[in-house]
Amino acid sequence: MMKTLEMAMMVLVGAVWMLGGFDRKSCQAEAAQPAKELTLDLGDKVTMKLVQIPTGKFLMGSPQTERGRVNNEIQHEVTISKPFYMGVTHVTVDQFAAFVKDSGYKTDAEKAGRSLGVDIKDGKLAFKPMDGVSWRNPSFDQKGDYPVVAVSWNDAQVFCDWLSKKSGKTVVLPTEAQWEYACRAGTKTAYLWGDNPDDGKGWANCADQSLKKKSPKFFDELFFSWNDGFAFTSPVGSLKANAFGLYDMNGNAWQWCQDRPRDYDQGVSTDPTGADTGSLRVLRGGSWFNYPAVCRSAYRLMFFDYGRGSYGFRVVVVAADVD
Repeated sequence: MMKTLEMAMMVLVGAVWMLGGFDRKSCQAEAAQPAKELTLDLGDKVTMKLVQIPTGKFLMGSPQTERGRVNNEIQHEVTISKPFYMGVTHVTVDQFAAFVKDSGYKTDAEKAGRSLGVDIKDGKLAFKPMDGVSWRNPSFDQKGDYPVVAVSWNDAQVFCDWLSKKSGKTVVLPTEAQWEYACRAGTKTAYLWGDNPDDGKGWANCADQSLKKKSPKFFDELFFSWNDGFAFTSPVGSLKANAFGLYDMNGNAWQWCQDRPRDYDQGVSTDPTGADTGSLRVLRGGSWFNYPAVCRSAYRLMFFDYGRGSYGFRVVVVAADVD
């Protein structure tokens, strides 16, 4: 009798999986198993940890009822047909420094002699072009385990090319679809922690009360209610990880994606990529500077290939090069 009941339960669980598709509970069950990891050696005693993201389906974009939703977030089903490895954190200052030391590369901001830095005047914060601003000096204090910022999409691409050659693996920026799939990790809510922005303490470094102290003349609704102690960037991996083991997918620093912007439609798609032409690139995730609606998992930022003190990136590795 007991064996018969156990068999019936196994069949029932399998049926629920098949009918329900990929959801948060199934993702957490996946995460409970030891995830495949990959460590890349960047030289100079610096390494980078990545974790394998499994295949699956998810709803990309946001429902019309989601607070803060904008029109370019049409919800549609996307299949990620191939597993990939994604950096557990943003690329850090130390990791980028190892790349620069080995390659002698100068970022676009360094070549230009300026970039967008943080200016706080009369209690209001803004990004303004400033001489000498670059990843080395984004206009606020950074340490080695903080996300590298003030880097352009082109800088991120050169880093990926360098690491590909150094590691013998294909290192690239994530597509926008890969990024949102990995960010959500089975969730369907506005944020990793749910739909209420005020429940996000401990999950994300966004525009909170610590930033408000620096810049009190923004409207109150532009700030999260909590105080994480970091007005600007924070050490990577210091907040909660999602079900895939990824940190700072919402907040800390924007993340460049491989794609140019594409128009969403309601059709089903598999491994979608961006437009073939266009001057804009996509960033995802929000940052320390951004208010609640912009730090949602579905929010899309389109910007020119230019660095600023809230723009960073993380990388992915093609799983076929590893497994």
